[in-house]
Amino acid sequence: MWKKAFVMLCMTVPVLAACGGKDAGGPAGSNAESGSGQPPKAAAKEPVELTFSLYSATMEEFEKFYVVPLKEKFPHITLKGIRPEKGAYIEDLLAAGTPPDVFVGSKGALPNQLNALSLTEDIAPLIKSNSYDVSRLDPITIEIMQKAANGKIVGLPLNMTVNALYYNKDLFDKFGVAYPKDGMSWDDMYEIAKKLTRFEQGVQYRGFSDRWGDTFFAANPFELPYLDPKEEKSTFQHDDWKKIAGNWLRFYTLPGLKFDLKTAFKEEDRKVFQTGLSGMTIMALNTPQWEFAWDIVSVPSYKEKPGVGLQANARYNFIMKGSKKQQAAFEVAAYMTSEEYQLKMAKDGLFPVLTDEKFKKAYMENDPLYKGKNIKAFYSVKFAPEPQGRAPGLVNNVNAQDKYLLPEMMKVLAENKDMNSALRDAHEGAMKGLAEAKSR
Repeated sequence: MWKKAFVMLCMTVPVLAACGGKDAGGPAGSNAESGSGQPPKAAAKEPVELTFSLYSATMEEFEKFYVVPLKEKFPHITLKGIRPEKGAYIEDLLAAGTPPDVFVGSKGALPNQLNALSLTEDIAPLIKSNSYDVSRLDPITIEIMQKAANGKIVGLPLNMTVNALYYNKDLFDKFGVAYPKDGMSWDDMYEIAKKLTRFEQGVQYRGFSDRWGDTFFAANPFELPYLDPKEEKSTFQHDDWKKIAGNWLRFYTLPGLKFDLKTAFKEEDRKVFQTGLSGMTIMALNTPQWEFAWDIVSVPSYKEKPGVGLQANARYNFIMKGSKKQQAAFEVAAYMTSEEYQLKMAKDGLFPVLTDEKFKKAYMENDPLYKGKNIKAFYSVKFAPEPQGRAPGLVNNVNAQDKYLLPEMMKVLAENKDMNSALRDAHEGAMKGLAEAKSR
């Protein structure tokens, strides 16, 4: 998960212009501004320190997207960022009696860290007391939380993760293949991949390469989680997994392609596109280092799900249960969803969480790498529905993807293992893992 080397940085820049609240030195209030994501007007300005556990943000991002843009708005709050490393994982902070006020994490943080430690609670009272308008947010950001947190809203989103299909224009030109288009199906993309996968002058070219564990499996559009929402079992015997796995496999078994257990690994396959030997990818890596012309189109859809891309993901400011500074934390999180903040953030490279398309159009505006690129590709297809999270009391700390599913898929690639057998063995492995975790 994360490298285990302890780093803890206390940001001493004062950051939050407060409104009232017990932690801000006065009674909580509300006004017209808060309904549009703006914090209530300042009352008392007693110093407040907010601690952020940065599971989904680097210290550099914390400085850029939290400290710097917030210091003028909120001058009496000090931000303290803590990376989840040796001695500073969330469990360590709890054991030391220094729990964070805000947990910065993606949707995976809910089942993997926060739910199991009972660190979340419904922030509906804060939403109501601050007259905060949730309808301004992309509905999928709320759906993600509610499905993973048993119907509750436990924080506010900061930004969304969006995907597009990147393609190497130079390679397409080299082989005289027409560029991909927005709105393609996986079948359309497969036909293109076939034309680009060839061996010439001692070089093996690929039509498609990717961090395939995410693109095909984790972000699938069939609402399939890895673990059953209601029972202690996996979902790997569901018929749709065969459809998903079959779609993935055909791109990796085109004539001339060979893999071993190293090159079949998703992170190794992800590196191929940046070498210039692959025509298309979705989970792009090291974009500034590319030495070829490129552009983007929308991610493909299954014929059964036309116009639907991958599952959404988002980064959240989860407000921690038990924090004595929840009002201040909410004010910060609320301002980070304001039009002012979201527009600036979008231009600087974080995809906005507001529904208005004008914010989406501003995405990457300040990044010269994306000048002239087909930015609409990032939002021209619908997000796939979010899978239902696990019911309370079920085991949540079993990594069914990396421990059971993907190793079996790698055997399919590298050892020609039968797909049905691989899915069955992944299911049986997950069942055993769940039983062991349950017995602890």
